[in-house]
Amino acid sequence: MKSIFSENEEVYAVGDLQGCRESLDELLELIPESAKLIFVGDIVNRGPDSLGTLRAVKALCEKDRAMTLLGNHDLHLLAVAAGAGSAHRKDTISDILSAPDRDALIDWLRAQPLLITMPGYVFVHAGIAPQWDLKTAKKLAKEVHDQLAGPQWKDYLAGMYGNDLFKPKAKGVHRMRAILNGFTRMRYVDADGRLEFESKGGIGTAPQGLMPWFDYPRKVKRTICFGHWSTLGLLLRPDTIAIDTGCLWGGALTAIRKIIEVRCPQWAAPGC
Repeated sequence: MKSIFSENEEVYAVGDLQGCRESLDELLELIPESAKLIFVGDIVNRGPDSLGTLRAVKALCEKDRAMTLLGNHDLHLLAVAAGAGSAHRKDTISDILSAPDRDALIDWLRAQPLLITMPGYVFVHAGIAPQWDLKTAKKLAKEVHDQLAGPQWKDYLAGMYGNDLFKPKAKGVHRMRAILNGFTRMRYVDADGRLEFESKGGIGTAPQGLMPWFDYPRKVKRTICFGHWSTLGLLLRPDTIAIDTGCLWGGALTAIRKIIEVRCPQWAAPGC
């Protein structure tokens, strides 16, 4: 997907919203209207107003003020809408699925990318699998985007859930799962760089032998900005920026060009 941003524009990356429309509105009041936004995914789910949040982000994107990535919760919504998944007890996506503009919202959401690049930076939801260089990551992200934006998207998402690891020669559902996992679900990897999906706590809480994916030698040399990992919190390194600061569970909603945060009411326990 072509970027709407020029090199000299003021751009803010915004952390996971997860249906917290009230916090989004408060944050937008602190950001210049002339600035552009990149939402790093998980627009919906678990918060109190998934429908309103999705509508608000869609409107910003359609005005060419923002771009958004797909996160694992957004993909879950698409899978449920496709009949390829079931809603969970803690989900708050039923208002979207029963909305009069449901089809327009789903069709817009499934056309969003897994990866956005700017000079010196790459934006993704959870990270980039350490084995992928940027050329490979772009190719794999486009592969998924083309399928989700196409007419057979419901069939493509069948069997979406699974802890598959990427193998270059894999095909079908195993390939789809592995690509989505490498962009939207990972936190830790083992000593060989294989993704591990069970550990969700902050640095230092994982079993011995695991490390954060961004501490493993990686092939993408640009600074990677991502969300997803709420228990990690704000992380600012020259090559790594993490901005999911736990809005959903009473932390903050963070936008970064310079750091901007608004305090958030608690809607769920950490790690959900």
